[in-house]
Amino acid sequence: MRGARFLLLILVLSGAVASFAGDIQVFCEPGVRVYLDDELVGTCSRLDDGAYLMDVAEGTHTLRVEKDGFVPQSYEVVVGQVPIEVTVGELAPAPPATSSEAPADSEPAQAIGSLIVTSAPQHCMVEVDGTEWAKVTPQLTIGGLGAGEHTVTFSKPGYDPVSEKVTIRPGAAAMVHGNLKTAEVEFAHLGRGSLRVVSQPKRCTVRFLGMIREKTALNLNLTRIPAGEYPIVISIPGRELSTKVLISNGQRTILKVSFMEGDDAFAVSYGPE
Repeated sequence: MRGARFLLLILVLSGAVASFAGDIQVFCEPGVRVYLDDELVGTCSRLDDGAYLMDVAEGTHTLRVEKDGFVPQSYEVVVGQVPIEVTVGELAPAPPATSSEAPADSEPAQAIGSLIVTSAPQHCMVEVDGTEWAKVTPQLTIGGLGAGEHTVTFSKPGYDPVSEKVTIRPGAAAMVHGNLKTAEVEFAHLGRGSLRVVSQPKRCTVRFLGMIREKTALNLNLTRIPAGEYPIVISIPGRELSTKVLISNGQRTILKVSFMEGDDAFAVSYGPE
């Protein structure tokens, strides 16, 4: 009988732990749509401090937030046995659908990245460019960071603070791990997206990421591109056009190019892969 009670206690405790596994708290403003692996799973509300996702399967997932008229943000999340938190930064206004010039004017609005933070010990303070977050879960995701260099500092009473300058690429998620025990900070970019080039005329030469592709069909599709912003050159005999394209994690960038007189040279749109 005593053994049976002990077994029941184990089962109860196991159930209590499992009930928290796979929970994701998404901190975002009301009205923002939340997608998990391209499936709509909820809309942020004040009641839930954003959105609270329960019983998400263990493993790596893509979390995407969208709001009409704004650039979507995507995050890589690794779900384990404890809840995690994702903090959505300020959403940037979407760039115009078309532009007669290379989209330099829309670059600041697109220059948004995110940072996935892990640490040892797990509980500590994380400071990014002077703004502090209390890290109390294994993984903290900070969104809405401008592309470029940022200073990340980890601190906890009893340890010397450790800092590192990290570079966020536009549209990319990056991971930073602060180890207060060894006074080390590790950093790596995460995420991949894809690019579709549509041109008029359909035959052209595309130079992208050190590769030269002869485009002969209506669409040229390039996949598994590391998230970030890259230059691209499209040419036909006697004429060449160049611009920059933003590759966002879990997103397809659609670049329409026209060499026809009177047309806009470039039009850029975005959608899920």
